[in-house]
Amino acid sequence: MERRPFDAPHDEVPSDGAGFVGRYEEARRLRAALRAGRGVVVVRGEAGAGTSRLVDEVLGGAEFAEWTQLRGTCPDDAEPPPLEAVASALAQLPYRPGLADLLPPVTGVVGLVVPELADRLPEPPASASDPEVRRGLLPRAVATLLASLGDTALVLEDVHLAEPATLRLLDRLTDDLPAGLRLVVTEDAAPGLPVLGVRTPAAGRCEEIRVRPWTPEETEQCVRRWAAGCPRVRPEELPELAALVHELSGGLPGAAGALLDDAGELLSAGTEDGTAGPAVLTAVREAEVPGRVAREFTRRCAPLGEEARRIVEAAAVLDRPAPVGVLAEVAECPPGAAEAAVDACVRRSVLRAEGASLSFRHPLDRRAALAQVPGPRAARLGLRAARVLHRAGDGPVPLVDLARLYTAAGHVREGLRCLVAAADRAAATGDYAAATRLYTRAVVEDPRAEGRVRTAAKLARTAQLARAGEQVVAAVRTVLDEDDPPPRLRGEIRLHLSVVLRNQTGGALDSLEEVARAIPDLEASDPQTAARAMAVAAIPSIQGWPVDRHRHWLDRGETLTEQVTDPVARAAIAANRATALMLVGDPRAWHAAEALRGPAGSAMEAAHHARGWTNLAHAASALGHGTRARDFLDRAVAGLADSSSPYLEGLVGTARLVLAWHGGRWDGLHAAADRTTRLYQEIPDLTAEAMLVRGLTSLHALGDVPRARHDLAEAAHTTCYDTGFILTSSAAATARVHLEAGRPGQACEAVEDVLRRIERTRGWMWASEVLPVAVEALHGDGRTARARRLVADFAAGSADADAPAARAALTVCRALLAEAAGRPDDAVALLTDAEERWRLLDRPLDAARAAEARGRCLLDLHGEAAAQGVQDVVEVYRRLGARWDVARCQRLLRRHAIVTTHRRGRLGYGDRLSPREEEVARLVVQGRANRDIAESLVLSTRTVEHHVARIMRKQHVASRGDIVLP
Repeated sequence: MERRPFDAPHDEVPSDGAGFVGRYEEARRLRAALRAGRGVVVVRGEAGAGTSRLVDEVLGGAEFAEWTQLRGTCPDDAEPPPLEAVASALAQLPYRPGLADLLPPVTGVVGLVVPELADRLPEPPASASDPEVRRGLLPRAVATLLASLGDTALVLEDVHLAEPATLRLLDRLTDDLPAGLRLVVTEDAAPGLPVLGVRTPAAGRCEEIRVRPWTPEETEQCVRRWAAGCPRVRPEELPELAALVHELSGGLPGAAGALLDDAGELLSAGTEDGTAGPAVLTAVREAEVPGRVAREFTRRCAPLGEEARRIVEAAAVLDRPAPVGVLAEVAECPPGAAEAAVDACVRRSVLRAEGASLSFRHPLDRRAALAQVPGPRAARLGLRAARVLHRAGDGPVPLVDLARLYTAAGHVREGLRCLVAAADRAAATGDYAAATRLYTRAVVEDPRAEGRVRTAAKLARTAQLARAGEQVVAAVRTVLDEDDPPPRLRGEIRLHLSVVLRNQTGGALDSLEEVARAIPDLEASDPQTAARAMAVAAIPSIQGWPVDRHRHWLDRGETLTEQVTDPVARAAIAANRATALMLVGDPRAWHAAEALRGPAGSAMEAAHHARGWTNLAHAASALGHGTRARDFLDRAVAGLADSSSPYLEGLVGTARLVLAWHGGRWDGLHAAADRTTRLYQEIPDLTAEAMLVRGLTSLHALGDVPRARHDLAEAAHTTCYDTGFILTSSAAATARVHLEAGRPGQACEAVEDVLRRIERTRGWMWASEVLPVAVEALHGDGRTARARRLVADFAAGSADADAPAARAALTVCRALLAEAAGRPDDAVALLTDAEERWRLLDRPLDAARAAEARGRCLLDLHGEAAAQGVQDVVEVYRRLGARWDVARCQRLLRRHAIVTTHRRGRLGYGDRLSPREEEVARLVVQGRANRDIAESLVLSTRTVEHHVARIMRKQHVASRGDIVLP
């Protein structure tokens, strides 16, 4: 694996002189200051911010190549030699024959300080043998020598370490700055500290440039450049990797570069020895402190006294911003000595002041500091730090920090108590994500079975309202399998785990099996929770049990409702009961929904009410109750105002996407679906629903068939507990693509699995998305008899359901069967009815489809005389932004030899591309094959070939790879 080391430029400097990552403005200002003539430039930034790198980048430019460039660094020694930085810079003076003959004798004094120049300078005045005289002459000698060099950049680095002689020389030099001299000094200056004063020259200007740490965006830019040479990094990992690097490095380029270099070497080692090596994120997260960072930190700590070192140890063990008093108490350092010690630490950029508190500049520095603390001492400091924090009394007790400190000190039980208390506090305030994370840690770290069982019950309950990944499920299942919880807790844990599996991971049958196993334990020990479990088991899925079995649990649970007195349990049962009734189209759902209107006495009750409203919005939308779905969603949003539940927030977001899709509000919908897909990728059903909408908009709005097919397939593959929308919509859209491409057999294959699921579960109220296209596909494949049987089952299975979408879809199905039977007049009447039904349901795309099918029947009956009806549908599709559907209708008209023309006759485009050719060119440039282009634009492959040939001819290119957009 080839990688660019981080001591090489981050960027190739373009001809306009733009700088490297995050330093464009600073580089511009430094160039401008150098061009402006003699003057002083002070470049300030904390250690590792890249002050030296900035100077390198600018002075390395072509415009300064002819200048004399001298550079010295002030040594970081306790007693540095006088004028070391100036002497080392002047020693770099290029050899110039005859220079001594051109210079006055006073310049010879420089040779007494810089032996490398003694034979190139005049003999110094005799009086210079006196140290006091020599000291007085030296500034004039240096100025005279520099003035003879023309355009010169004298760079003195780390002037914050300069000893008095160097500072005096700088002051004298700036009093009478030589013409042509640009004095550039760099200084490590921690935020909030006073900076070294450099005089403004009497002649010339003084410019100060501050170099700040990288922003997260700039760090990501650096990470992306590094990843370009690391094939192990997947594109989807980059945002998280960049955030991790920024967090660990504090945005300081030196630390970020060292971290990535070490991670790259670790990954390369795994590749070279034939092993897979660690994942990239793991390599960065778990990497040791990079050697460069550790050495630099040790260098900065070297001059610190004993009290300052103890302060650094205390800060490393605390691992949180802390005031001087807390650090002093942990370090057992007297207050007066602590103040001086902290001041030294800040001046050496070992610690950073953040208001009244001190902390490390970034986690890598903290790790480097902690690595220098012996284990037993770290344990003693940790215990002392925990006790200090416990009695600090400035705000809420930092329970998570206490848990870490007690555990590190070997007091595991106290640490676990703090960890669980922190999780309890987070759950009580509605921060379910933090609570879930902390409970999971407690379950994994607790060595006692009884402790794991108690915490697992809390974890499973809270994880329903957060993003619960595989780690949560694994932790809970380990407790169930290995710790033998008592029946009541075992049943409760299984109940909550089933909800987590249902909503976020696992699958429908896994979830249902867990709740079925929970019910016997709960019936025997806790009828209230048993009623809740039955309400969970009542929620149907197209991937679950037959609907009648869910109804059975709904009825069983109803018999226990009066025994439920706990308000949270009642809220959960009410939400689940209303959801289950709505999903099957039971008219009692509307009355059940009213039970959620009551006031919530706690955050958990409010969360269950909000969950119920959100579930009702999804279910009502799928059944065709769009207006009521939006009302449910508004209530859910109001209920979530005072809590933080990533899962419920995501559920609201996907409901909005689906409602916008059905309602034809597509402006910005593809981008919104894409954002939601990425945001909730850990929660399968949320990302699946968002990905479905992204796929549907890719197909209909963008006309991008390959991308649409990918998203539709991924959505179907990802969903776990689909309640009748994702699988059906994905199959239907995929089948339509096949039908339009003349592949009815493949269209049948696309819908067959979903049809079998509907037949098995008897979930006919969910068939409205898929059955009309299934009828078309089956008829096109010569299986009209199966289509008739499906429609009959659809009619019988949805007859009692309050599902207006199913009734509209059934009308379309009957019309398609009438068309297939050669009864176009009946088909036209039914499709007119269906169009009106869809329009009343605020489903404009479905209404337009019905109108399009009616137009197709009328074209078969009346030919060109019926063309206006289809052209009207084209306009409807255009208003929706349904590009793919417009193209399909236009192809329908072409099949009937109907061509629309402008009143002034057909336009001639000459050498310009026509609108259709521009569309084809756009897709060619994207790398799409002719077949993909044909599917996207609803053309034949042969027609696309003709368009491509004409585009190449008009653009005078020899291959499709040379086609460009106009």
